[in-house]
Parts: sequence; C-alpha cells; structure tokens
Amino acid sequence: MYKKFNLELNANPINYFSDISENDIEKYKNNVEKISKELLKDFEESLVVTKNGTIDGNKTIQTWFPDFQADIFLSHSHKDIELAIKLACWLEKYFGVKVFIDSLLWKNINDLQQEIDKKYTYSEKTGTYNYDLRNVTTSHVHAMLSTALNDMIDSTECILFLNTPSSIELSNLKNSTFSPWIYSEIKSSNILRSIIPSRYLQKGFEQRNVRHGSANLNEELSIRYDIDLSKFYSITYESLNSWKTIRAFKRVRGTATLDILYDL
Repeated sequence: MYKKFNLELNANPINYFSDISENDIEKYKNNVEKISKELLKDFEESLVVTKNGTIDGNKTIQTWFPDFQADIFLSHSHKDIELAIKLACWLEKYFGVKVFIDSLLWKNINDLQQEIDKKYTYSEKTGTYNYDLRNVTTSHVHAMLSTALNDMIDSTECILFLNTPSSIELSNLKNSTFSPWIYSEIKSSNILRSIIPSRYLQKGFEQRNVRHGSANLNEELSIRYDIDLSKFYSITYESLNSWKTIRAFKRVRGTATLDILYDL
C-alpha cells in the first residue's frame, strides 16, 4: 500500500456518478462475477482438512478468500454496497484500474462459520451448538478473514475509504464507526508499511509533490469504535471529477492515472 484516501460523500448517493448507466453496472457485475468464478474454480463446499483431521488454516484462507491483483482496496459499509459498486465501475471505466470489493470476489464468511460449526460445535443429540466451542471457531474464522483483508490492503497501491453517513458517525469531533470491519481496515492501513510503486523505482524515485496530512454482519449489537483518518488524504466528489478531467487530457489509463490523483 502506498497511499490512503478518505472520500467524503454526504449527499444522496443517487447524485453521484451519473455518467455510469445501469448497463455499465450490469456489465461490470457480470465481469466481476466471471473473475470471481475463476478465482474460486477450485473451491469445494468443504473445509480444507488434513489427513489427521486438522483444518489447514492457510489453505482455507486461500480457498475462501483467494488473492486478487487489484490497484485499489475499497473500504465501505455493507449498507453502501450499491454505491461502492457504482464507484468501482466508474474507476474501471474511466481510469482502467482494478478495484477490490470483498463481497463480490470472495465467499461469504457466514457460510464458512456455519460449515465449521456444523462439523465441530453442533450436537445432533441436543440439537444445539456448544457455546464455548463456537467462541473458538468464531475467533478463527474472523482471524482468517482479517488476515486475508490485511494481505489485500498491503498488496494494493491505494486504500479508498468510502466515507458516508452509513459508515461514519461524527460525535464529539471524532470519527466513529459501528462496523468492526471498517475499524479493522482503517487501523490496519495506518499500521502497514508504505510501499513505493515499482514504476517509480524503475525510473529512479523522486519525492512527489503530494499533500501530507466485506463482510456482512448482524449489526443489531451496536459497538462504537473511534477511527483515525488523520493519515488519509481527504478528497471529495469534486476531486474525483478533476482527476477524471486531467486523465482525459493526458490520455493515460491504468496505474499511471493514480499518479494524477496523488498530485491533486
């Protein structure tokens, strides 16, 4: 990961990315579905279990949450999934960059949890799940997804946080979220090392003129987390449109377009 951006969108989502049609979104979803099927082609509806009966955690992560070569990690509330898809479609159409949205490319964490619990914590005799054992399985499943998400954040060039009223609550002059996954993604992005893109190293890196600054859960239980966005560059919808205009003028696509974003 090289840069972090806090995209603040406060108005009605319908007002954003009006240049993306329903047909564009349908094509984008179909394409991502094909990519997901290819990533999961070796997926089996069973756990990766060794000969001695032990679950192979690493292979289970690779099977359920496979690697995907993306340029941008899009952190968002599951309530904003349609807006996130529209944004990802817009970025791919006009900039030629690949965006990672976990719920579109990976298997569902709840299915993994259910499969493990059915095999290891459920009692046919009582028709119930063992509470203590399920606490253990839940910690493992969440650790698997967290590990996979951290690897994705580390491997992408940018993390783009979709900051909307669904994801952030401003209270006492602090940014807070009720989503443990958003909290984890922001926290991880602030800890992970900054990696200079190879295209800069190949040219001889010079300091650029830049500013300094899924999962689908039952959220009936409300736990608030303060999150630190001070290390994120704040951008707006107007910033995105300026980026689009400059890109069109320079006639570039792919990761080279990110250089324009860094210099805005």
